[in-house]
Amino acid sequence: MNETEINQLAAKAIQREQEEAVKEKKKAETTAVARSQKQTTGNIIEIDLHCNELLSTTTGMDNKDILEYQLDVFRKTMEEYKLRKGLKIVFIHGKGDGILRQRILWELQTKYKRHQHQDASFKQYGYGATLVTIK
Repeated sequence: MNETEINQLAAKAIQREQEEAVKEKKKAETTAVARSQKQTTGNIIEIDLHCNELLSTTTGMDNKDILEYQLDVFRKTMEEYKLRKGLKIVFIHGKGDGILRQRILWELQTKYKRHQHQDASFKQYGYGATLVTIK
């Protein structure tokens, strides 16, 4: 084998590894969304957006990556349930620095204007959750 053939084989191997990584990430996202959902009563769904609830590991991810992942779970959940009028979704984002909460509120005010939102029950969630009512 010459050097060109070796480089082509190496490139194909890298491409296969990347494709496998993408498949694994999609599978993990689907599992994470399903794992983060917990039906509490007839029309209330809780979605825990804490990274330790969504991801088995955050190795190799910086804070921005984790935030984007959490927002992706939020968006996918909103898209999945946007037609179920009267449904209530509690997004548990935690108190923390409030970055995730701010981004969720911004998305609700810009992309999901028609749905109502408010702080979730203080007794049940403290300051760390937002209740969305699908309209």
